[in-house]
Amino acid sequence: MAGSRARRFNRIAAWLVAALLLAVAWVLAEQYLDTGGSGDVTILQPGECDLNAGPCTATHPAGGTLTLEITPRPVPMLQPLSLTLDLDATARTRLGDPEALELDLAGVEMYMGFQRPRLEHAGDGRYTGETTLPICTTESMTWAATVMPAGDPDGARVQFRFVTRRDPD
Repeated sequence: MAGSRARRFNRIAAWLVAALLLAVAWVLAEQYLDTGGSGDVTILQPGECDLNAGPCTATHPAGGTLTLEITPRPVPMLQPLSLTLDLDATARTRLGDPEALELDLAGVEMYMGFQRPRLEHAGDGRYTGETTLPICTTESMTWAATVMPAGDPDGARVQFRFVTRRDPD
């Protein structure tokens, strides 16, 4: 009788563990995998504008445009980068001309650590900051640079994508 209960418990426990793992995988997939973007986030792909060649401009879903510039170019890894984000008058009005913004830099193909430099308001819709991208073990890496209000990742509505390449030593 006791052996029968133990076998039954082991079967139920295995199914419960499997269901829990499936639920955790679902939550992580929703949070970390790119499913092509949602309807309320503008995603500017590298083929549409190349941040390695110059500044890129995207339309904010609420109205107005945001222009991101990363220097030096092409965008290197393991070197200091200057970040400049310009909001036109319409975007400033819609976003309320915040004191600071953040630029979340995430690897599209793989997790590259937490990178979220703060961009300080420099006046007239311009925000500036600095960061350094980590090196990737692959030949190239696609990055997603998501603009968000400081401290409000749910407020992100524009994402610029760009590719970095390793120097072939």
